[in-house]
Amino acid sequence: MRLFKPTIGQRLAFSYGTVVVLLMIVAIFGIEKLSNLSTITSVALKEKYPTTIIVNQISNDLGTIARAMRNILIFNDDTQLQIQLGEINRAKLDMAKAQEQIKLVQLDPESTSLLAQIRIIHSAYIVNQEEFIQLVGEHKMGEARNLLLVDINGYQDDYFALLDKLRQNQNDLMKQASNQVEATYSAARYLMILISLFAAALSVVITIVITRFLLRKLGGEPDYAASVAKKIALGDLTSGIQLASNDHNSLLYSMSEMRDSLIERTNALQNTNRELAKTIETLNQAQTDLIIHEKLAALGSLVAGVAHELNTPIGNGIMAASSVIEITKNFDARSEKGVTRSSMQKFLADMREATDILSRNLDRAGGLISSFKQVAIDRTTSHSRQFVLVDVVEEILITLRPVIKKLPYQIKLDISKKIVMHSYPGPLGQVLTNLVNNAIIHAFDGRDAGLITITAKLLSEQEVEIRIADDGCGINPEVIHRIYDPFYTTKFGSGGSGLGLHISHNIVHSILGGKIAVESTLGQGATFILTLPVNKVDPGL
Repeated sequence: MRLFKPTIGQRLAFSYGTVVVLLMIVAIFGIEKLSNLSTITSVALKEKYPTTIIVNQISNDLGTIARAMRNILIFNDDTQLQIQLGEINRAKLDMAKAQEQIKLVQLDPESTSLLAQIRIIHSAYIVNQEEFIQLVGEHKMGEARNLLLVDINGYQDDYFALLDKLRQNQNDLMKQASNQVEATYSAARYLMILISLFAAALSVVITIVITRFLLRKLGGEPDYAASVAKKIALGDLTSGIQLASNDHNSLLYSMSEMRDSLIERTNALQNTNRELAKTIETLNQAQTDLIIHEKLAALGSLVAGVAHELNTPIGNGIMAASSVIEITKNFDARSEKGVTRSSMQKFLADMREATDILSRNLDRAGGLISSFKQVAIDRTTSHSRQFVLVDVVEEILITLRPVIKKLPYQIKLDISKKIVMHSYPGPLGQVLTNLVNNAIIHAFDGRDAGLITITAKLLSEQEVEIRIADDGCGINPEVIHRIYDPFYTTKFGSGGSGLGLHISHNIVHSILGGKIAVESTLGQGATFILTLPVNKVDPGL
């Protein structure tokens, strides 16, 4: 059974998690102790401290009453008498309220016992006090003095003694609470400091252990490992890597192994690249040969077209020239016997007709030769020049006329004479020828009729779009992505070489600097879209 081996991240998480837990324990313990301190302080403030205040208030009120009764016996003035009686009544009411308040406070047993004695003394004291006030009201000052000296002063002394005991008892309780708070605070502080020191020491130990572990895993200092990794990333595979003698598991050791592997793969890749370069050179040469072959084939077709197209006007010219010779001989023979006006007019009419036929056919032959010459120069030189697009397309179609007029297919042009380009008419003509031938061979296979439409429009001042569309059978969606592959054709041995679209694609991209795309719906025809720059003067070869 394979043992679980934690990762560095898991180890760090567990180690520092332990430290965090310890700190949380310190915090929880501190909160609990502070809560206890808060409870003790709250009890002291809510139960003991208010009791002390009430006891002091009762003691003060008791002193006020005692002083007022003495003053009554000293002063005989009625005004002063009423003032002192008012002081007694106010103090008595305050004492009554204090007695009610102290009943609501939770007290310890000793304080409760003292408070019960105070209530007894208070009752007897209030009875004697009422009697004293009544005697004063009846102006029996002697009896009032005797009552004060004999009974009331005794109750006052006992009252004050019990209040002092209760106050002292509350002070003792407050002191105990203070000592308890101090002890709890000291214990909590000591334990929190102890646990904090332990957590700090544990953190230091964890850091040291993890650091040593990481250094052992890295094989050296992180800066050195990072510099080695940076050198390898930048392609420096020759610099040495310092390793410990027994280091077979560190990152530096792995990087050293990786560097050796990269050196081997780099050498293999360089060999492969050299072989690939030779292969590409061979393919480029083969492509050049294929393009030249296509140009020569197109030029051969052009020559055949020239011969066929010139056959009719030159033949008509020869026939007209022969007619001129024959008419001249006949007129010369008749002129020896004399020339009549009618014979002269007939001779001139025949000569005009013959020379007109000869002139028209020679003009036609001259125009054909001029067009064929321009196309031949464009095909063989691939020089850039400025041209009207529709004129170049019409010249291309003239070279295709001998082939097309034997077939039941039509070509329709829709190109404005305002589209003027500065590009390579020869390669453009080769592309158009290939696309038209492609439609004739593939799109109209087995059909009695077909229409090829060539249109063009300016997309902007920098680009022109040429569309070559047919209403043929369309292209199968399963093979449409392969139509530009070299030697791919569905007509091997039946008029297709598999190079026409491949060469057209290369010419459009590499020479004309444009793009070629195709849109097709099976059974509804195909449209080849050429997007070309209006001005392309760099041959790109």
